[in-house]
Amino acid sequence: MVNSLKPECSICTWYPNFAKVSIESRVLVIPEEVSKYLEHDAFVLPSEAVGKRVASGEWTDGSAVEDSGEEAEFQPSFPEFSKQIQEVIDEFGAVFVKTNWRTPLDATWVAPTKTLKCTSLEEVYLLLKSSDRISGDINAVRQLSCDSEGLKSCLVLKRWRDINPSSEFRCFVVNRQLMGICQRDSSQFHPYIETDKYNIQRDITSLFNEKIKDKFKLGNYTFDVIRIKKDKVKIVDFGPLDETSTKGTLFTYSELHESITEPPEFRFIAEEMGIQPNTSHHFCVPQEINEFFRTGNDSMMDIIRREVENQRLE
Repeated sequence: MVNSLKPECSICTWYPNFAKVSIESRVLVIPEEVSKYLEHDAFVLPSEAVGKRVASGEWTDGSAVEDSGEEAEFQPSFPEFSKQIQEVIDEFGAVFVKTNWRTPLDATWVAPTKTLKCTSLEEVYLLLKSSDRISGDINAVRQLSCDSEGLKSCLVLKRWRDINPSSEFRCFVVNRQLMGICQRDSSQFHPYIETDKYNIQRDITSLFNEKIKDKFKLGNYTFDVIRIKKDKVKIVDFGPLDETSTKGTLFTYSELHESITEPPEFRFIAEEMGIQPNTSHHFCVPQEINEFFRTGNDSMMDIIRREVENQRLE
């Protein structure tokens, strides 16, 4: 897995150079003690992430809790780092979270909204702590940092925006040439794309030629964009060009290297019959938790909150 995570595609590496043409974000270096906490198996939220509800006798959603009046000695606390996160939440209102390369997509089943949208410190830590993908990113940084001077684990908080799937596209670059563009979500048919296909291709090609081609460090890579409106395209992310990056898209790895004669080739679902499975649906509630929910009425947040209270009383 580490071999596919290139330092050049880490957002804390590329974002400073492409901030003006990317979704507005804040990049925070993750302190070593926070990295160790996120990798540790024990599940407990930092005291500051639940501090507001202890002081007021309520959780962040307004539900009442009983306060034991005692602080759990084992409960971690990262006041400076948590303050940085809270300041970004206060600035943006809602944030989308990820680390160097990946999002905690495998943990959305624990989130109240079932998305990566966070409006509180509690929700940010809940997603980060519940995700194997995030701990995998942190471990990858440790392994890569020996060869990549200056590479550090980072938390990225992007300004949340509701994105229409029809505006998302993945682009493929081979030998610094834009070879292919396709709709990012191949599980849906979007009539809008067919209607505006020439303008979409032109706008993305212009962004690549003017802002990316001579500035990104790799020769072979992918990049994801959203086309907000005509003549306005924003970079979402960069990634390596390999079998993984082409899986679930409308191109194969071999096609990008061998079959395209007039780049960039633009592919999209032109009719309902062409749809493919949505890979994001592969991340779901673990079987044990799913079976528990069938026998009870508590939400995942209720269970976690109750566990925190039990730990505080021990």
